[in-house]
Amino acid sequence: MRYEFVGGNLALDFVNTVHSRGMTDPGEDLKVTADLVEWAGQAGLLRTIEIAQLRGAPPQNARFRRALVLREVLYEIFSRAAKGKRPRSHSLQTFQDFYQNAIRHAEFHPSDHYYRLAWSTATHPLERALREITRSAAILLTSEALTRVRQCPGARCSWLFLDTSRNRLRRWCDMKACGNRAKVQRFRRRSHTRRVIHRAR
Repeated sequence: MRYEFVGGNLALDFVNTVHSRGMTDPGEDLKVTADLVEWAGQAGLLRTIEIAQLRGAPPQNARFRRALVLREVLYEIFSRAAKGKRPRSHSLQTFQDFYQNAIRHAEFHPSDHYYRLAWSTATHPLERALREITRSAAILLTSEALTRVRQCPGARCSWLFLDTSRNRLRRWCDMKACGNRAKVQRFRRRSHTRRVIHRAR
C-alpha cells in the first residue's frame, strides 16, 4: 500500500499509521513486520536492498512490538502537546529510555563542512529506522515547533501534523481529504436545513 506522509515530521508520520483513534475500530496500517518495513522504505529510512532482505522477517518479532510501543508513546506525548498539555511522566520516561538507547549508538560522520549523527553500519536496518524516528521526535519535543503540533478534527481522523502556516490556522491534516469531506458534510447539512425550512412554509 501507499502510505501518506502529511505530518511534517517523521515521528508524527509514524504515529499516523493508526487511523481513527478513539473509535471502536481504529484502522491499523502496521499489522506485521512487513508493513513496518514497507512504511520505513517509503519514509526513506531503508534502502531497496534492505527492504528486500527484510520482507521475510517474522510477522511480529520483538523489534516490531517495540516499534508499536514507541508509536503509542509518541502519540500520547504529541496528542497532548496538540491540546497544550504536558506528557504524562511515565510516557516521557519511556520515550527518554528510547532516546537514551538510540543516542548511545550514534556516531559522528563527516558531511561537507560539518558532521552529522548517524548509526553504525552494523545496526539492524529496522533498528536504525526506529532510532531515526526517535531522534526526529526528540528534535520536535525540544523545539518551538512543539507549539505547532495539531490534531486533525476530522470525524474519522486522529492524525497529528505540524501547522507551518504563517497564521497558525491550519485545521486539517490534508485539505484534499478531511478538509473536503468536512466541506461536503457542511453543504449537505445546509441543504437539508433549507429543504426542511422550505417544507415548513
